[in-house]
Amino acid sequence: MPTHYQAASEPSHFAQRFGIACDPEGSIVRPGEQGLFVRRPRADGVGQETPPERFQIAAGRWGLIPLFSKDGQDQLTHEARGETASAERNFYQPWKRGHRCVILADCLFQPGDTEDSIVRVSRADGEPLALAGLWNGWRSPAGQCVESFALLTLGAPEQSEQRRTVILRDAWIDDWLHCPVEETAAYLRPYADDKLVREALPVDA
Repeated sequence: MPTHYQAASEPSHFAQRFGIACDPEGSIVRPGEQGLFVRRPRADGVGQETPPERFQIAAGRWGLIPLFSKDGQDQLTHEARGETASAERNFYQPWKRGHRCVILADCLFQPGDTEDSIVRVSRADGEPLALAGLWNGWRSPAGQCVESFALLTLGAPEQSEQRRTVILRDAWIDDWLHCPVEETAAYLRPYADDKLVREALPVDA
């Protein structure tokens, strides 16, 4: 079962962290589905009806659509490897443009040690996870701007073949979104395990 997440459900989480007013659904989001992400405002002003604030919320497909895509149906772009994304064909354009984003999630579901299990990951203090991502705006053949995003991952310290979604420390969120491109990799670090709750669940749960 692929990684998926439960989107943050409390409007206060967006208001307190970003000063953004929104009414999130808090639904389960799977690869290929629509989700909310927070970024610094687009430099081209698309989607801005008022003077730009420091943060902007957008809705997009979880599965980044590269600029070179012909039909927007590219596969296997919902996760970007933090170690190599800056050089990968699907992700280097958003990386070098500083198109970073944050996805707030109440919890994250990742594959377990066996095929019939998953692991529910949440913060021990009950606050939402701040997941690090890249976003892109793709122009369809019909001229429509389609927003999309990918989650960044790192190899697990104990098992490098396993991937873990990058969770940002609260104090890093603003810097992650606004830092120079050359500082991007500095924020891609494992989150402290003692601040997380990992609960093994059967797949049918």
